[in-house]
Order: sequence, then C-alpha cells, then structure tokens
Amino acid sequence: MDPGTPESPLSLLCRGCGLCCDGSLFSHVGLEPEEIDQLHALGIPTQTRPSGTEVLPQRCSALKGRDCQIYANRPSSCAEYQCLLATALLEDEVTLEEAQATVKKAQRLIAGGHARRFLRQRFRGRKGFD
Repeated sequence: MDPGTPESPLSLLCRGCGLCCDGSLFSHVGLEPEEIDQLHALGIPTQTRPSGTEVLPQRCSALKGRDCQIYANRPSSCAEYQCLLATALLEDEVTLEEAQATVKKAQRLIAGGHARRFLRQRFRGRKGFD
C-alpha cells in the first residue's frame, strides 16, 4: 500500500497526531505561490510575514481536533514533511501502535507544559518548516 494513501499506517498516524499542524512544532508553513489561492478557495487563511512571504500560520485552521480537513489538498510542504516518528514507522522500527502511543505521550506532555525536548527528539525530524 502506498504510504500516502488515506488508509496507510502513515496516514493513520499523521491524521491522529496533528503536532506539526497545531503549533507545537512550527510557527508557520512555507507555501508555493500557487498554493495561496487554493488555500483561500478552501477558506484557509494565510499570513504575510514582514519579508512579504505568504505562509500558513500554525495552528492551522484546517485542523479539526487532530485531523486535517484538507489532507488530500494540503500544501506541498505539509505533504512532504516527515517527522522522525513517521520515518521510524515507515522503516519498520516501530509499529503503528507504538507510534500512536508516542503521539499520545507527546500530547499529554504538551497539555502539562513539559514537551519541548520530547518533541524535538521524536517529531521535529527532517525538512523542518522553520
């Protein structure tokens, strides 16, 4: 099964996590020029940085609970991002259940205000947004 399909373990993990979209890891997502109008058409606001660059601010308004409401049409930076936990899942270093347990732990730590180091070690990963 393609790792990007909605039924794949990676998709299940990502769509139950949302940490890269809720502001826990990143302040914004870079956008390609053609993605700005597409996001606006979907009702998703963007933000102009002082440099003039248009970005998708985080917490993303497309995130409902932990699920991206525009997953099939998300910006390329979102689609390309892969955290360390996702990489471990794809490389069979962890099972989906183990990865989901790690996400739940991160969510508990965030709620308690104790998550910074845990997030950087397990989620920040490759191709950071900032």
